[in-house]
Amino acid sequence: MRLRLRATPDGVSTELDRLRGLLSARGFDAGLGANVAIVLGEILNNIVEHALAGRDDAWIALKVRRHAGCLHVETRDEGRPLPPGLLTSGDLPRHGTTTEDLPEGGFGWFIIHSLTDDMVYERAEGQNRLSFSVCGQTDRPPAGAVIH
Repeated sequence: MRLRLRATPDGVSTELDRLRGLLSARGFDAGLGANVAIVLGEILNNIVEHALAGRDDAWIALKVRRHAGCLHVETRDEGRPLPPGLLTSGDLPRHGTTTEDLPEGGFGWFIIHSLTDDMVYERAEGQNRLSFSVCGQTDRPPAGAVIH
């Protein structure tokens, strides 16, 4: 599947709904599809809010393919580069012991790292390319395995 979506909150929401429907119609495992939608929602919203902030004319290219029980997803955009360290750190944000001490953000990358089996980021010719894989429970490769 190849999609091109407008880089707006509404564009992200519309395409995530469409992707969920396509995955369901094509018989993908509901849990696998849900995990992909969660990860992709976090990533696309980060692209819109941070990489492409203030750019009403921006688009995000999206490619989804299936291989060996995994869904492989790639996003491309022409926004600001991804800050170093986000791909290597999947830790929960620091927080205190009360609800008031909880940070407003910082949980997205923890969720992304928790649900993906691999992730690669490249910046070339003014474009960000972020790809990741989510595998079904029975098809999950060993931790750290590279999927081609």
